[in-house]
Amino acid sequence: MALIRGYIKHHTCRYNTDVDVSGAQLSLEHTPEEEPLLAGKPPASRRMKWIQNILAYGLALGIIVYLARGTSLGEFAAILRHANPWWFLLACAGSFAFWFLGETYLFAKLFSYFHARTTFREMLPANAAQYFLQAINQVAGGAALVFFMRRRKGVPLFSGGATMAFLGLVDVLVMALMGLLAAILVPGSLLRAAWYYPVAITAGTCLIAWFWLRGRPSSRLLRWIYERPSLLSFRQARLSHWVRLMLIRAPIFAAQGFMLYYQLASFGIHVPLVQVLAFEPAELFLSALPITPAGLGILQAVLILGFHSYGSRATLLTVGLAISTMGIVMRLPLGIGAAGTFAREVTQAQKPQTLAAAES
Repeated sequence: MALIRGYIKHHTCRYNTDVDVSGAQLSLEHTPEEEPLLAGKPPASRRMKWIQNILAYGLALGIIVYLARGTSLGEFAAILRHANPWWFLLACAGSFAFWFLGETYLFAKLFSYFHARTTFREMLPANAAQYFLQAINQVAGGAALVFFMRRRKGVPLFSGGATMAFLGLVDVLVMALMGLLAAILVPGSLLRAAWYYPVAITAGTCLIAWFWLRGRPSSRLLRWIYERPSLLSFRQARLSHWVRLMLIRAPIFAAQGFMLYYQLASFGIHVPLVQVLAFEPAELFLSALPITPAGLGILQAVLILGFHSYGSRATLLTVGLAISTMGIVMRLPLGIGAAGTFAREVTQAQKPQTLAAAES
């Protein structure tokens, strides 16, 4: 489940209802499923969260130190001096804009299909809060979006989390199909040599999709899983929803390949565009794993793995660190408005002093 939660950034929705309940008062009673809404975290829980964050950042730092072995600070400084900062900043801004605006539109469509009609404008503050929190922890960012939708649209927490997991499944399928295309169309690419990975992931994801698309199973155990109240999006999703969400997600992923090409070029690493695009599915998949905050350490290792034939380890590490740094820096301004909105949502949610029963 941790892997799926790491991809909990996209979701699909089944019905486009015209009812907007964004201004309605929410009640923890008479909902389709009841989830625990904690009035506050105990000190032990807060300490555990701090420990988890410290360990995550410690792991990221350890990976970066290992990758930087044998490289002096003077070498890093020389690499930065010879880079083109304006091209790099433009590429980073473009990458961030494609991610943020594209995912805001995707999330709005996702929750509109399965829960309640959600506009792009309504989704903006929720996604901004998510992006801001992702600078700390990816899973926390996903939880923020689910909680925001609970408060604004009355989407039960378990259902919202399951919808995010559904989108994560769609994302994995898109990346696997892109990897499969790269393996077929681009000779000499890393994915051509490891073609069996995208094939296996595509087959496994399609098998899961077939299970939900075929309808109610006859097996008692499978029927019990199928009928879980929180898995509403999985049951209601039709092939058309899969296709629509994939068509929205695919350009977002593809745009990252073009931006990565210019980010590498700004540091003097000239990789053929087709090779960058061919490697991008693997880079997206590996760097999105919920192991370290914002993919720190993982992204740098992936870039060195994929493009070591075109640049030195020190240069590729510098590019990766610069990308990660800009990714965090560009998220921080979103917290100015988004954090305040999120804080108000949390304050309102803490008014009920009772705990709802967890989903059976």
